[in-house]
Amino acid sequence: MDTLSEVAGGATHRARRNAAFPRATILSSMALVAGVVFLSILWRNGGEFAYTLDAPYTHMALANQILHGTYGLNPGEPASPSSSILYPFLLAALSLLPIGQFAPLLVCLLATGGAALLMHAVAEEVGIEVGRLTTLQLAAITVTVTLAFNIVGLAFAGLEHSLHVTLTIASLLGMLRFIRRRQADWWWLLAIAMMPLLRFEAAAALAADLLVLVAFGKWKHALGIGVLGAAGVVGFGLFLHSLGLPWLPSSVLSRSEVASQGIGLGDHGAFGLVKAVYSTFRTNIVAYGGTLISMLIVASLWGMARGPLPPRPDASGWIKPAAVGFFLVIALAQLLGGSLGSFSRYEIYVLALGGCTVLVAWRPAINDWLRGITWRRCLGACAAILFLFMGYAFRTVDAVSATGNVHDQQMQLHRFVVDYWQRPYAVNHPGWVNWQNPHYMLELSGLGSEQARLGRGTGETLEALARERGVDLAMLYDNAAPTPPASWTRVATLRLRGRVISAVGPSVSFYATRPEAVAGLTAAVSRFALGLPRGATFDPP
Repeated sequence: MDTLSEVAGGATHRARRNAAFPRATILSSMALVAGVVFLSILWRNGGEFAYTLDAPYTHMALANQILHGTYGLNPGEPASPSSSILYPFLLAALSLLPIGQFAPLLVCLLATGGAALLMHAVAEEVGIEVGRLTTLQLAAITVTVTLAFNIVGLAFAGLEHSLHVTLTIASLLGMLRFIRRRQADWWWLLAIAMMPLLRFEAAAALAADLLVLVAFGKWKHALGIGVLGAAGVVGFGLFLHSLGLPWLPSSVLSRSEVASQGIGLGDHGAFGLVKAVYSTFRTNIVAYGGTLISMLIVASLWGMARGPLPPRPDASGWIKPAAVGFFLVIALAQLLGGSLGSFSRYEIYVLALGGCTVLVAWRPAINDWLRGITWRRCLGACAAILFLFMGYAFRTVDAVSATGNVHDQQMQLHRFVVDYWQRPYAVNHPGWVNWQNPHYMLELSGLGSEQARLGRGTGETLEALARERGVDLAMLYDNAAPTPPASWTRVATLRLRGRVISAVGPSVSFYATRPEAVAGLTAAVSRFALGLPRGATFDPP
């Protein structure tokens, strides 16, 4: 009896070890890519870390103000610069730990690893014979997918998009398990409810999951999760409204014409909303990301059409059409109302979901390919995927140069204010400049100042705001609104020497808002210019 127990225990241990080994291979492969990117960033920036975008510094600045009782970028001055409801509060909690600016990176890398494991779980759930791959073949495919979907590159943006990818794949996996087992996992329901709180466009995924629950007779589950998800979004809108802010964050309204028209801020009513949707779709569908999303839609629909639909709605054969329908809803929502810009971060969750959906739709063909797998086939497939998604693979490579933009520009603006100016200042784009900066920032784009947004950036408004806040210095991107008043004097311009990858623009001009401030600003700029990194330079006016 003991011998039988030992044999059974040994078999269980081997099964667990065999199941864990592919996961370890996947995580190790992704960690290798992330490690190379991280070390390259440190080498590029002389040992200093920077994110690929300046937005995570805005989130960290908001998180710091949340801890001090203000939802905004300045003490006691409400503003809504974040496109995510939950993410700033998560960073606020993590800021209590001694990890500094690495909090967003830690969150995003953990989310990236979770997304990779969930993709593997989706493949296993639908019967993809991943076990036929050798360790090196699995590692090669993992690195290929990591680069093709820019998953690791996305993590170094330090934003909530990596978590969005993870929750989206978790939602698909939970739905597949639900259809097969007729039992809703608690983590699936939690992921469904959390998604709109992480990214507003995830409301499409919430709606798709609710349709699945209703189709399979789970009315109570659908009602509960629907109410919970909607309550979070509506409650946040009421919170913003109570602060005197719009119902949606300023960052959402500034980037989405559809959102702006949808809550009544546009000038043309229902017609304006239809026009905004048409314009957004037309722009997205001709973009590189839009073309790839369209290709994944076609591939998924084609794979679904290859097999007959099951005769009953409760048959497990509905896994394939449910997965394709889920992807279709989310992909079309992104194309019709979302964005595909800003360093390719908004659409990664759609691409990752599309890749998983293709696995579901083409399972028999993929398994036939795996049964005859050789290194020649494996490398050929990896090369084909990389070539098709080469634009996103280059985004991972560009991550190093993008951090150079942030280091040579936003970090230098921060350093100038904190170490040399040490007084209130104005900018037309927030970022590193205001993170861990004790001096008042007048934010002129409207992301960090509702008063500036309502003033529409007129010269009179800018002059009045500068006088009211005691601001003698304005550091403005030359290619971004608003245009400085004629009464302001340009003293110097900070320029990037290399390619502009993720910066708002190549140059930031320093203005004295009063004639009396010109001499002091000129002296501060002269001292500061001596310590600029090699990637930036100061030009005279």
